[in-house]
Formats: sequence, structure tokens, C-alpha cells
Amino acid sequence: MSNYNKYVHEAEDEPIETIIRVAEPIDAKAILGLLRHVGKDTPYLSVGPEGANMTVDQQVELITRYNESDNNIMLVAESDDQIVGMATVAVIDNNRQSHVAEVGVSIIKEYWGYGIGSILTEEMIQFASYADIKVLTLEVVTKNIRAIKLYEKYGFEIVGTLSKRLRNDFHYYDTYVMERLID
Repeated sequence: MSNYNKYVHEAEDEPIETIIRVAEPIDAKAILGLLRHVGKDTPYLSVGPEGANMTVDQQVELITRYNESDNNIMLVAESDDQIVGMATVAVIDNNRQSHVAEVGVSIIKEYWGYGIGSILTEEMIQFASYADIKVLTLEVVTKNIRAIKLYEKYGFEIVGTLSKRLRNDFHYYDTYVMERLID
């Protein structure tokens, strides 16, 4: 995957330019802000309005570790001069499972419907193939139909259900475990 890809898409006849690139340490504060924002947008994520439980310095360290790795990647989506989405591919840190990676996608609600999730998913799959990853896996809340359809569009299949996996206030959500095999 290149370090920088530019896309122009339309949703409801409104063009939007999006840059997909590898996250850099300078993005740490914006990524933490993104996670707080998406945590407010939907109850279906593992982060809430408080965002990730990290300092900016910790986020810088995390981005640096991703960038120093050959088989992990953190991508950001920029539009309108701000980070509006992100995706991660993180290989399981166990020699016998080093061919398996957990993936995740988060996008600010105002940018849903522009195809950013599709582009990030395509980039994750392309990276996994390049990095010799054989299995991509994720968890998604069973009620998050939009995300489930996105993942199914790119070949992910539901392989199991986990009960009460996520809690938001006093509501519990089940999740599907989904995976995609990489040839």
C-alpha cells in the first residue's frame, strides 16, 4: 500500500475528496478527538464519548509502534482538512496466530454514506495481502446493520455470536465475530 491515496466520491450528488494515508505521530491528538467524536455518534463502538483511555503521548507511542511494524497499520481518512475516519489492522501478538489480524473502522457520522468505510476496508484487505496475513477478524454489534453490510460486501462472514459483549449505560449488546480469509 502506498503511504497516501486520494479519492473523490459522491453521496447524494455531493462530491467529497478524501485522502487515505498512514497515521503519523503528529495525528495523535486528532485521532483521540476522532475517537471521542465517534463514541458520541453511536453506541455500537467499544469507546464512548470519553474516547480512548489514552494520553496524547500514549497515542503517539501507539502510532509509532504501528509504523515500525511490517504487519500492522493504522490508516486515517482526511476530508475537509480534518481526520474523519480511521482503520486499523493489528496482528495478534502470538507466534502461532501471527497470521491473524484484528481490524476496525471508525468514521464520524457526518461522513457516513460517502464510501469512506469501503475505501478503508479495501485498503485494509490490500495491506493484509501484502503483509502475508491470512485471516482478518473483527467484532461488530449485531444491531449495527450498516457495518455488517459493509463487511459482508468485502467478503467477511459471520462465524459466531458473543452475548452481552458490549455495555453502554444499562444496555448490553451482543456482537458477531466476523472473519475474512485472505488468499
